[in-house]
Amino acid sequence: MGIVFLVSVLKIFVISVNMKRITLILLCSMFMGTGYSQVIKFDNGVAVNSLIGDDFDLFFNKVTSYSGLVGLEYFERKWFYLSSEVGYLKLGGKENGTIDGVPTRDEQTWNYGQINTSFRARVVSRKTEFYAGTGPYANVLLGSGAFDKALYDGYSAERINWGFKAELGITQNINRIRVGVNCTYLLPVSATVKSQYTNMYSRSLAFYLSLGYRFK
Repeated sequence: MGIVFLVSVLKIFVISVNMKRITLILLCSMFMGTGYSQVIKFDNGVAVNSLIGDDFDLFFNKVTSYSGLVGLEYFERKWFYLSSEVGYLKLGGKENGTIDGVPTRDEQTWNYGQINTSFRARVVSRKTEFYAGTGPYANVLLGSGAFDKALYDGYSAERINWGFKAELGITQNINRIRVGVNCTYLLPVSATVKSQYTNMYSRSLAFYLSLGYRFK
């Protein structure tokens, strides 16, 4: 029992340290990028979100919400570059089922600020660019992590959750203006919601329209 408890405490400590480290690394990369930025951009779009549990699912039906990001593209080379963004999104889901025989049709979402950095590999054809990217993200809860209904007492959203993003996109340069579309999927590592019953992880697929300005 003592060994199991020690392992559990160590696991929680490692996850907590990793969250702080990931957030710090992302912030540093964002600030470093400002000195080498070649493009500033604004992404606006729609995110489709739900939650999936370790042991059972709650709020696994999808909800749709707005997401917006402002970012920089920097360290551009022929075949790759870095992209860092900070912005807003919602995470959560809908529950359409029964709990102890009681029908439930609840929706639960939380507001988050997100910071992310991705490595993008690209192929350029004249003024058109196709890219695929991946990198870490950290979501920081804005406000309370409590659930709206007393039925879900014991469940709470974590202050920070993190993971990796995968993305595909295309951009077109029109003089110094850069327009594009982007599809992003978040792959969570840490739990979005924790309780004594189960941990829940966010699933988020987003589609963005991007408008940017090229400095070079």
